[in-house]
Amino acid sequence: MILLCSGQISSRHFDALLLFAAQLESGGHSVAIDARFMPEETIKQQKYEMAPFLADAGDINAETILVIGAEAMSDDAQILLRGVNARADVPVWAIGHYATHQDEINARNKIAFAMGREPELLNLSKASKPLLLEGLVAPLATRIAPHPEQSDGKGCKLLVYMPFEMLEEDDALTGLAITNYSPNVELHVLTNAKGKDLIRRSKHAALSVFGYGELPPDNLLNYFDVAAFFGSNIPGERMAALALLAMGSGKVVIDCTTTAGFAETGAPVVRGPDRIEALSGYLHDVVMHSRVEIGRRSLQSSWLKQFDAAALEREVQLTHLPRVQPDPVPQTVFFPTNGNGLGHAQRCALIADAMQDETPRRFAAFPSCIDMLENRGFGCVPMVPRSDDHGDAFAADLVNYIRLRQLLRPGDRVVFDGGYVFDSIYRTVSALKLSATWIRRGLWRPGQINPTALERERAFSQVIVPQEAFAELNSDYSTGHHIDKVGPIVRQGKLSAKEVQSLRDRLSIQFDQEIDTLVVTMLGGGVASERTAQTQMLCSLLEQRTNCLHLIVAWPNAVVAPGLAGWRNSHVVYTTRTLALCQAADLTVSAVGYNSFHEILYAQVPSILIPQSAPFLDDQERRARAAAERNLAALVLETELLALEREVSAFLDGAKADEIRKALAAECLPDTGNVAAARLIEQGG
Repeated sequence: MILLCSGQISSRHFDALLLFAAQLESGGHSVAIDARFMPEETIKQQKYEMAPFLADAGDINAETILVIGAEAMSDDAQILLRGVNARADVPVWAIGHYATHQDEINARNKIAFAMGREPELLNLSKASKPLLLEGLVAPLATRIAPHPEQSDGKGCKLLVYMPFEMLEEDDALTGLAITNYSPNVELHVLTNAKGKDLIRRSKHAALSVFGYGELPPDNLLNYFDVAAFFGSNIPGERMAALALLAMGSGKVVIDCTTTAGFAETGAPVVRGPDRIEALSGYLHDVVMHSRVEIGRRSLQSSWLKQFDAAALEREVQLTHLPRVQPDPVPQTVFFPTNGNGLGHAQRCALIADAMQDETPRRFAAFPSCIDMLENRGFGCVPMVPRSDDHGDAFAADLVNYIRLRQLLRPGDRVVFDGGYVFDSIYRTVSALKLSATWIRRGLWRPGQINPTALERERAFSQVIVPQEAFAELNSDYSTGHHIDKVGPIVRQGKLSAKEVQSLRDRLSIQFDQEIDTLVVTMLGGGVASERTAQTQMLCSLLEQRTNCLHLIVAWPNAVVAPGLAGWRNSHVVYTTRTLALCQAADLTVSAVGYNSFHEILYAQVPSILIPQSAPFLDDQERRARAAAERNLAALVLETELLALEREVSAFLDGAKADEIRKALAAECLPDTGNVAAARLIEQGG
């Protein structure tokens, strides 16, 4: 284990620790950052980057201690070094820029006084060692690939770094858009937060934009074959690291800085135009058809070899045992997003059931989903749900990020089902270059459809869109060869008349009452939308009926209003086996989520639909209206309590239930998409 410390407690030194830790880990080293060297203020992106490395120094059995920025050792850092608990034979290296011999003596004395041992020194300012950027806190290095890492095909993935000041100039965004329109270029823009906000507020909001610290350099590397850097000079330590990693991977780096900042160091870059308007032509005329050869020459550069990570490791005498492990069996991991309900998990389980390949299938699932999934035979790794008790809104996702990193390996497939792509899945897929599928149902509300909601689609090689039953409810939020549409993903299982009667008989015994009328209500536990008033009204209406059993169905672990316990005919039941209950019922009253709605349609269940309306939900009212207009269900809005009473009477005392059954039987619904989705995942993106 390598323990990393820094000469100062500051954001700049800590950011350098993060870059250095990622660099060492990429070489197979086990790395930890002493948590005491973390500054008080850290941003969200840093917390995700430090999560795999941060540790208490007392818990680490260090084999080597590396102190970066040692030329400017602060008193606070010196005190913290005194508390590092390490064996006497553990080597300590003081890494820094030492302009004079006296600087070396000062650094060595401070560390020796704090730790009781003389450190070895690595001077980053040696005349024989080139500098990519002045004043680097930690040494920058790259692992030199044997062959250029370029995507297949005629097209290329292009990353353009552009500072906010250039984006404000006339025609800058137009120049980016022109480059983006090329059929052979997949463009990503990299800028700071102000620049990203500027693009999102412009008419070019659909551009793919990375924030400066959104992903660490080694993760960004997976999104481009060619990188072009604009601005006045080399734009900081992170961008220097990104450029160096790109060169070491055999990617093309175009120096478009006005001062030729990269080219002046002797780096194997190509000099490009300093105006974005000229980049498209330069890319096609000079780079596009030669990028593999340019990458090959970059890898042979003597300048680049001076930044070889293997050479740096030899210099500080780092050794590690090779990880001798049998080749792991690739797995398919489903990650359904969280919620009080099990809709996402159920949809994933239906697809997993339909898969036929021999790849092991398991789930990264939240507690509300685990029982259902394990009962279906799937192994589960528990994820942590969000809680208001957490200090950060993303604290739970941070833990889940660590768990996903431990669960997934290169070569695995990951299938995410949800509307918002969490940082945990986004960063894990980006870091491990995973074959990833996003199952993304539609019917979003107008305010939910925006570039920010869709920008993380770029992490997925495949997007599967389960369609709605009715054509007018389907929309295209993005296009491309990676988008696949399938029929509705639906749980099915038609009960015979004999099976229906058997179920009703069992319910009669369980609840110790005769059943002439069975009503099932599925309106949720109030997490998405409060529907206690409607449920209480149904309890009151059905209390007046003789031999009536009213089952208020809730998902396991859901919380329901305590007032529902006082009725004679109404009972709360916790179950995931709702489909059979609905088919045995004379009437089902349901919310209009994707799963329950399509189960009702395909099982031909007469129902009253009461849409939920929380801002994060899809447009349930549109879905319910589409069915009501076809006479396939009744629609009652949340404010229409008197209409609910009329509809219950029409179903139970009139002929409306029979009319809807006939309409459902006559309706031609699209083929389900369970098997089609499974085959697409097996084939890969």
